[in-house]
Amino acid sequence: MTPSDSLAGALSGSATAQVLVLGAAGFLGLNLVDALVANGITPRCARRKRTNVLALRQRKVPMVQVDLDSSEELLAAMAGVDVVFHLAGHYPRFSLDTGAALKTGLGQLDRVLDAAAASQVRRLVYVSSTATVAPAADRSSTEADVFSGPPGFGTYHDLKWHMERRVSQESRLEIITACPGACLGPWDLRVGTSAMLVALGRGLEVPHPDGVVSWVDARDVAEGLVRLGGMHKPPHRVLLSAGSVRLQALLELAGARYGVTPSKPLSAAEAIAFADAEEARAHAQGGRAALARELVDLIIHGVHLDATLARVTLGLVFRPLEDTLAAFDEWARRVRILPPTLKPTP
Repeated sequence: MTPSDSLAGALSGSATAQVLVLGAAGFLGLNLVDALVANGITPRCARRKRTNVLALRQRKVPMVQVDLDSSEELLAAMAGVDVVFHLAGHYPRFSLDTGAALKTGLGQLDRVLDAAAASQVRRLVYVSSTATVAPAADRSSTEADVFSGPPGFGTYHDLKWHMERRVSQESRLEIITACPGACLGPWDLRVGTSAMLVALGRGLEVPHPDGVVSWVDARDVAEGLVRLGGMHKPPHRVLLSAGSVRLQALLELAGARYGVTPSKPLSAAEAIAFADAEEARAHAQGGRAALARELVDLIIHGVHLDATLARVTLGLVFRPLEDTLAAFDEWARRVRILPPTLKPTP
């Protein structure tokens, strides 16, 4: 019996009232919904009022409107719930105001934890970030490597550190923290971590810094979360990463699919200056930054990760990068994020 089997067995009979996914309409959320359904579990799916839920409707799963600023909506969504998967932690659009990001992120997290405790939720699986993983001196970093204080690399890193610390202090219910690397694969409808792949596929310039990227297929993260939700004695913190590579090498591998050679990377200083200018422009004029500051910070401060715990304790077998890139390519063409007629180079 696999760990995911145990969750399906524990929740059989009334699964729609016993599992709640916060952030179900997002990139990782859609993959988690698919993994739960594949394991015999029909989750209750939380969605914000203005969220595009077409992909969720296609999956024919029950939905409930939840704003993380509303304690009442959170309480209603968690009624009768045994396991909550929290994938909706605040992700600031810009890195311009750390104080405001901390206020929003911690306030929303407190409301989620308060509602879970009041609803007698048994377990909450919280999805954090590898931004909270500290470098190790002479080895790859593991779950034991955590910054002793806010890293100070930028808004995103500091926000995720504070949120994970808050979760670690929770004593009213069981909390399991998962730290996935850069998620790639199908269903990145908002084109977040896949933005550079889409730009390559369209033959566009891809400004980027040099550094380490710990990547993982979103489908493998989803399966790992399902197993964390159902294990009898899961680890309290687990890293989910298929491997760590230089970003330039990853872009060159992806670019080869489209006959494109990525540009040389920017220096750390150049990338930070470019991202800051782009965020200021997008904040003033609207639209998206050509390079987000949090991505720059994640890359230039990236560390090599050791995901042995996920492989051994959860029994995860991570997909190879080539398989993930191929799956993303097929999906992106199908939904017209990439031109459907362009054929990748064999």
